[in-house]
Amino acid sequence: MSGWRSVLGSWMARNRSKLVHALRMTVSSLATFALADVLDLPQGFWAVITALIVTQSNVGGSLKAALDRFAGSLVGVAYGGVIAMLIPHTDGLARAAALLVAVAPLSYLAALSAGFRIAPITAIIVLLGTAGTSLGPLSFATDRMLEVGLGCVVGILISLLVVPARASRSVLDTAADAARLMADQLDTLAVADEASQAAMSRLVVRTRQTLTRLETLVGEAARERRSRLADMPDPDPLLRTLMRLRHDVVMLRRTVGEPRQDVGDRDACPDWTPVAAAGAAILRGLASALASGLPPDRSPALADALAAYRSGIDRMRSERQTRHMPTDWLWRMFGTGFALEQFRRNLDDLVERTADFAAHD
Repeated sequence: MSGWRSVLGSWMARNRSKLVHALRMTVSSLATFALADVLDLPQGFWAVITALIVTQSNVGGSLKAALDRFAGSLVGVAYGGVIAMLIPHTDGLARAAALLVAVAPLSYLAALSAGFRIAPITAIIVLLGTAGTSLGPLSFATDRMLEVGLGCVVGILISLLVVPARASRSVLDTAADAARLMADQLDTLAVADEASQAAMSRLVVRTRQTLTRLETLVGEAARERRSRLADMPDPDPLLRTLMRLRHDVVMLRRTVGEPRQDVGDRDACPDWTPVAAAGAAILRGLASALASGLPPDRSPALADALAAYRSGIDRMRSERQTRHMPTDWLWRMFGTGFALEQFRRNLDDLVERTADFAAHD
């Protein structure tokens, strides 16, 4: 029995955020259903559906979903109601004409902005729904907006009150994950076997996915800041810095990714791996600082390793060892130095961004 409890506890710990999200969605649906019944809304299920859609994994996501849902429904109801009153649609051909006039411009609007995707759907319901025919366009539009508004309000309130999760907090955790993944890439890059190449491919995909998720969270965190639900520093500079660091890692991967066996005097070439190792260690330290809210460690290890690499290149040039090296290796060596220098600058910027969040905490 204790073994099962341990397994269950471990599973719940790994899936805590998903379980909490499911709890909020359930509470939101039940609360909206109860309110719709008390208010005697004719089609309360629309309020329940709206609340379910609006209740996202964090407050910023719920605010965005509520705004999109309400604005899209308002546009769809208003435009669909006008078309229903102007174009009689009692038979099949008239309905098709009204549907064309209603859906075409709203579909174009939805293509311009994803926030209006619900607008053409709402217009179709106004025109073709049985409730719209029996109640009339104006009454149906009023009821529809009351139902959507109720669902939006309840969804936001549940997101704020039931185990609330802030996108602002998720931004720092996801940024820390991205930093760790880039550190893993640097460590993997120093190994030249096939297994490391396969691991690198997986790390590249995970890094891209993590930064994409971070970009979404930054937008949701910005919405929380505008709504005065969070007072953390603007996370957009943090996202831009991590994007630049990812680009630096990509450049480094391209410059050192070729096999080195074609260079006869490779032992005399400066070794870039200490620089990458120092950068990976600093990235992991910054990841821990971001996740915990602690000040970053301003280590000079990367600058010292990079200075040693540059000194090695200067020594080779002064001894004219580069004169007999293949052109592609020279390009690779100097390109590696440029990529590492850019990486150092952007890593220094990440240190400052991490310090901003630590000072705020």
